This record gives sequence, structure tokens and C-alpha cells, in this order.
Amino acid sequence: MNATLPAPHAPTGPDRPPWWVYLLLPLLHFASVKLTLFCAVTPETEVVVWLPNAVLLAALLRYRGQRGWAMAALTYSSDVLASLSAFSVWGAVLISLVNLAEVLLTYWLMRRMQVSRGLLRFRDFGKFVVAGPIVGALLASLLASAVLLQLDVSTTTPYFTLVRLWWFGDALGLLIYTPLLLSFSRPLNFGPYHPTRYTLVDGIVVLLGLALAGLVFSTHRGEIGGVSVTPDLLLPPVLYLAVRFGVRWTSLAVALISLATAWVLTTGHQPFGAVDVHLEIVRAQEFIFTLCTVGIGCAILLTELKAQERGLEDKVRERTQALEASNTQLAALSATDGLTGIANRRRFDEVLASEWSRAARNQQLLAVVMLDVDFFKPYNDHYGHLAGDDCLRHIASVLAAQFRRTGDLVARYGGEEFVLLCSVKDAADALQIAETARLALQALALPHAASKFGVVTASLGVALCVPGVGEAMDTLVQQADQALYQAKAAGRNQTHMAG
Repeated sequence: MNATLPAPHAPTGPDRPPWWVYLLLPLLHFASVKLTLFCAVTPETEVVVWLPNAVLLAALLRYRGQRGWAMAALTYSSDVLASLSAFSVWGAVLISLVNLAEVLLTYWLMRRMQVSRGLLRFRDFGKFVVAGPIVGALLASLLASAVLLQLDVSTTTPYFTLVRLWWFGDALGLLIYTPLLLSFSRPLNFGPYHPTRYTLVDGIVVLLGLALAGLVFSTHRGEIGGVSVTPDLLLPPVLYLAVRFGVRWTSLAVALISLATAWVLTTGHQPFGAVDVHLEIVRAQEFIFTLCTVGIGCAILLTELKAQERGLEDKVRERTQALEASNTQLAALSATDGLTGIANRRRFDEVLASEWSRAARNQQLLAVVMLDVDFFKPYNDHYGHLAGDDCLRHIASVLAAQFRRTGDLVARYGGEEFVLLCSVKDAADALQIAETARLALQALALPHAASKFGVVTASLGVALCVPGVGEAMDTLVQQADQALYQAKAAGRNQTHMAG
């Protein structure tokens, strides 16, 4: 997602329409034709908004044109059947062909311009307006007006007036109904269309909007008591819907207001004032066009911006998690000896400080065991430095395996020196821990030709104390180090206790 929005023609559902679509599509198309003709303003069936063409276009976009021939055949048959009440058989056939050509041309142009089939981006909505309401509807209006004049030679409506009325009606139908059908064909929580939590303010605004709509459409000639009450007053509630609820409910509100406007014109209420019927239709279409562009356009733009914001938040969250993981890994590396894989001198100092404080609070004995590999320089001289590194790794592995209690720490102190830190019960316990380490290393039986013992061994020094106020941690380490040198001076491969 660039910013969590699907790429153009990215799947938003199954590409092949399910069986029930072939039943629903002609029924919905037939109902749309009848509803539109019911709201015809003049006896010549001049309408404010022509909705049916958007049904096929939305289906083609939703299913990427899969089985488009079948859907086109079904909607064409429905169009012919529903138009027989307003035209002759030949007229219904020709007019339906023009409508079909308009939809197919619009769909082809949208595919050429790589428009997202869900109209999820504002730039895709702009391309859709060019392909459908402007180009497709205009070409269809030029052709359909000629057909209408040939079918009804007695009509007094000029050709270009018919072109304008047909163009605007088809354009508005595509502009309103296509986003509406596409938004309702998706799950409520699809992509950026997450449901919004409703608030008391939302309910109040919706109720006020409904009351205002009732007031606007009940006026006669756009006035109440000499005060002008025009449909333009409905723009703020539609904008509120666009900001709060997105494309789905905004397009539904626009569709309902458009149908209400068309129906009011048929009743003679003249909400746009006492003007000629053709001018009244044009004013109604201008109002609906403004409603569409402001309402649906803003809803799509805001939805895209919210999706981009969520995408940026997700990226920031991912980067933060990656940074935290890197910091954790870096901290682990900085506290680990690179050769042996156990704790290093820095880690030992940190743990000693924390364990010192804990032992001081609890008045517990804390023991430090210093371990130095016997005759390690001769080992390196005899076997080589690579073998010496392997030897240190083996020693670290043995020590780490021996001391796994909570609070125990095995660390490489430097060179061939290792250090053990642990809590003990008494001096005997500390001495046993050190002897366990020495005997485990001796039992490893690593050959050492330059040692008098024949295998790798170690000398150990032990120091312990109950940390008290004013005592220094370094003193405990120094005592263990002194005991270590006493063990080495006494012949090596043994353990000495400080003091």
C-alpha cells in the first residue's frame, strides 16, 4: 500500500462474479430505470439524473470485467424492457444501445488510465470524472439526442438542449451511483473504510439535516414566508457526512437528495424558483453536481488522507520496533564477549553493581571466583593461537553449563581469565562452587603437552563478603585476584580462599 491503499486493479474481492450477481444485476438495473423514469420532469421523459448506467459500470469495475459480456447482455435486456413504457420498441432498443455504449466506453477509458476499480484515490476519482461524466456521457448525449429527434419529430426541444440535458443527467448518474454501489459492494471494514464510532453530535447533525431537507423540499418556489430556502442549504450537512463517515454514507446521502430533488420537480414545487422547466432541470443538475463534487470528492480525499496517515503511523511503528530490536541486539552484543559468547568484563561490572546492592539490602553473602588457565602462554606457543581460542571457547562452555542458577554469572574477565559471581550460604559453599568449576575443567581433558598436568587446568581464587555501607566492590574482586595468585604460587590447578 502506498499508504495502505490497494494498487490500481488490485483485487478487492473475487474477480469472477458469483451466481447471485446475475440475478441481482438486472433487477437492480430495472429498478433504477423505473425509479429514474418515475422522476421524469417532462412528458418527453427528460430526467434530472439517469442512474441505471452506473449499475453496469460498477459491476464491471468490481469484477474487473470478468464475464462482462454476460452482465452487459443482462443489463441491456433490462434496459430495453424497462424503457418500453417511455419509448417504442425500436426506440427502447436504440436508446439502450446508446446507454450500453456509454458504459463500455467509460470502462475502457478507465482501464486505459489505470483507474483503481474501487475509486479509492482522489486522482482516480478525477480520472473517472473525465472518462465517464465528461467523455462517455457527452458522446452518448450527442448520439442519443439525434436518436430522440428521429423518433419524435414533433418535439420542440432544440438538439443542443437535449444534448445538455442528457449529458448532465447521465454524468450525474455515473457520478453519484458508481461510488455508492462500489462502496456498498465492499465489507464495511475494507481498507480505509473502517467504521466510525457514532457520537451524540453525529446524531444531532443527522437529525437536523433531515429536518432541513424536509423544510427545503416542502417549500413552494424556494420560499417560506418570503424567505429564500434553497437546496444549497444541504451542503453543510453533506460536508459533515464526508468528514465523519466517508464515501459510503456520503454517496448515499447525495443519492437520496438527488432523487428527492428530481421528485420535487415533478410535483411542481419549483425549489429553485419560478423558472422555465428546462432551466429548472439545469439548476437542479448544477446543484446536484456541486453536491457530488463537494461531498463525494471530499469524502474520497479525506479517506485517502486518513489511509496515508495510518500508513505513516504503521511505518513509524515498524521502524520503532526495528530500532528497539536493533538497540536490544546492540546492547546484547556490547555485553557479550566476542570470542567465547559469554558475558564480558563490562557486563560483569554491571551485574556486580546490581548484585552488590541487592546483597547489601538482604544481608546476603556474595562470592567472586577468579579463574586463570594454567600455562596458557605455553599452550598458545605449542598449539597456535587458533587452538588457544578454541580452548577458551571450550572452557567458557563448561563454565556456563555448570552455573545456571538465577543470579549466577560467568564472564570472561580478560585474556585467559574468567570470573564467577554468585550468592552463597557460607565459605564452604563458595569453595565447593569453585572446586566444581576446577574439576569440571579438568574432566574436560583438553590435551596440554606444555603443562605438567598433561591436560588443560586452572587455578582459582575465591573471595566473599556481606556488602556493607562504605565498602567498595573493587575490594572483593581484588581479594579474589590475590587468592588466585596464591593458588598459582602454590603449584596451580587448585583453589585458594581469600583470608
